[in-house]
Amino acid sequence: MRDLYILLMVGVLVVSTSTKLSIGQTGHQDLIKIISNSSLQNLNVGMIVPHKNFGAREYNKTINNLIYNLYKDHARTKKSKFSFLDKYWLQVNHRMMKLTPSPTAILDSLCKEFLSVNVSAILYLMNYEQYGRSTASAQYFLQLAGYLGIPVIAWNADNSGLERRASQSSLQLQLAPSLEHQTAAMLSILERYKWHQFSVVTSQIAGHDDFIQAVRERISDMQDTFKFTILSAILVTDPHDLQELVNSESRVMLLYSTREEAIHILTAAREYKITGENYVWVVTQSVIENLQTPSQFPVGMLGVHFDTSSKSLVSEITTAIKVYAYGVEDFVNDPKNKNRSLNTQLSCEGAGEARWSTGDLFFKYLKNVSVEGDQGKPNVEFTQDGVLKAAELKIMNLRPGVSKQLVWEERRKFL
Repeated sequence: MRDLYILLMVGVLVVSTSTKLSIGQTGHQDLIKIISNSSLQNLNVGMIVPHKNFGAREYNKTINNLIYNLYKDHARTKKSKFSFLDKYWLQVNHRMMKLTPSPTAILDSLCKEFLSVNVSAILYLMNYEQYGRSTASAQYFLQLAGYLGIPVIAWNADNSGLERRASQSSLQLQLAPSLEHQTAAMLSILERYKWHQFSVVTSQIAGHDDFIQAVRERISDMQDTFKFTILSAILVTDPHDLQELVNSESRVMLLYSTREEAIHILTAAREYKITGENYVWVVTQSVIENLQTPSQFPVGMLGVHFDTSSKSLVSEITTAIKVYAYGVEDFVNDPKNKNRSLNTQLSCEGAGEARWSTGDLFFKYLKNVSVEGDQGKPNVEFTQDGVLKAAELKIMNLRPGVSKQLVWEERRKFL
């Protein structure tokens, strides 16, 4: 018997000579019925993911497995969560994008690959943490999508570097922990140890003004339960800028910068003798990044962290598609939208609409979804600003390891 298994998966014929799929006969017949139903309308969603060698196979596998299971469960269950699958043929059109794509490449991805197939939303998942040109590229892409009226469901590790006003005014949902989540976690550390006074130190990293503002807003929210005093807020462009920190006599510092910038700042801080057992530095994800530990980082440093590995990003593909599916379900089943279409009909050539008129309305349905979280985790829900209502962060402590090399050690989780 030839080792050939043909799987019809969401409008795509996938032929595999090495992978065996085992499904029940009834489920298979139900899928064939769905596939043979020519009345189904195409429902397209775009997806941007990081470029990596041999990444296409992993992305395709994740997408196909998820959508296949959606249709299989729908065919087998009388009370399906997604009745829109009776009407629509869900297709995910994904493109891998490099770290710093040119404006032309970004426009091409929108015009030639997404608008041409009438995507009703774009899933933007990136785990780059450079906070420079890559963040600017992300900002440009998200703003263009907003101008076109296309909702974006994003998970980007460097989202703290995005302009808050631009993000909140666009049609964007953010699945990654935000700057506000990070500042809340950092101040929870201070509250836990009864540290009322502290200073804020930033580099010129994208979002540094927003970080200071987020700290002030969180302090205001907590003022009835815990009093904080900011002794100084310092923007470091030169090592001598830390003299102000010395003069403030602050013993606790919140640091927001890139990891490379943190190396220079903390090297200068050691020379000024404001590191060591009498001082505490609490840092953001942008400093910790992928848990590497430069020797210049002082022992005892605390920080907040979330996983930005490729494995974590791939798992977020499932979450993003589920958010989209729940939004479509609510939109399609609302009688008020009977005559509205999720077919955008946009064009960069002037032949179609310049902005999707239904995009703002569809975004409201996406923003109001409640997707069941993984075991032990809260449901995926969003605030009116499009950020997660609850995000999990790890509180990390820099300690000497077995070989005396510094390691980040998880102390507890913050929700």
